[in-house]
Amino acid sequence: MNNPTDESASETINGNHISDDNDLLDISSPFFTADVPEPLSSYWNAKRTLAEAMRALQEQVLTADISEAEALSLAERIKAETTELAALVQVTGIIANARRKQHGNIAVINHELLAIGGHSHPGAPGIKMWHAGDETHGSVQCGWAFEGPPGHVHGGWVAGMLDHFMGIAHMRAGRPGMTGSLDVRYHRPTPLNVELALRASHEVISERRTRVIAEILHEDQVTASAVAIFIRPSRNIFKGFGLI
Repeated sequence: MNNPTDESASETINGNHISDDNDLLDISSPFFTADVPEPLSSYWNAKRTLAEAMRALQEQVLTADISEAEALSLAERIKAETTELAALVQVTGIIANARRKQHGNIAVINHELLAIGGHSHPGAPGIKMWHAGDETHGSVQCGWAFEGPPGHVHGGWVAGMLDHFMGIAHMRAGRPGMTGSLDVRYHRPTPLNVELALRASHEVISERRTRVIAEILHEDQVTASAVAIFIRPSRNIFKGFGLI
């Protein structure tokens, strides 16, 4: 994988060429490439490190047997850090980050900041994804922050992870689109704090529609499965955002 500097006009990620604005003319989906296993730059490396620290803090806030006084003291320290961050220039959202053109284009920004799948998103579970032939595979481990039924992943997170994962999977069809429908079936509770496997396959059913079937597994047992239809929009959804 190439790791160009922030100032480069184009990037190559997992063999996919991602250039600046001209290539956005045909983009109709927030999913542009497969997973990005390594940070594009030192900037994103730092942001990923910060996100990991935030996830670890979140876990400890949930699980540490902290006293009332310690909790209030920690809250004040976190508030102070938040105030310091709020004094900096605020770049809100994926579009605003992409417009700056300082740390990669919108494809890179999506992989770093998108909810559920963003490597630099402190609230994301940290899904790793890769393609193998016509199939897409993934792995994830959900901690206590994702608990729903006791000891198991909340069903909303299960559905959200499948939706994001299937969005990446349908890119293999070459017809990037948005989720048109998502039918999730819960076979058994999905456990916390263990490695979960994800796998998906896709089928083109029309010029603008792709069907994706996916599963989440633990120790080769399916905990949840889903069928989704992704629809390629009839127009470029990024026009009007100042990106092209």
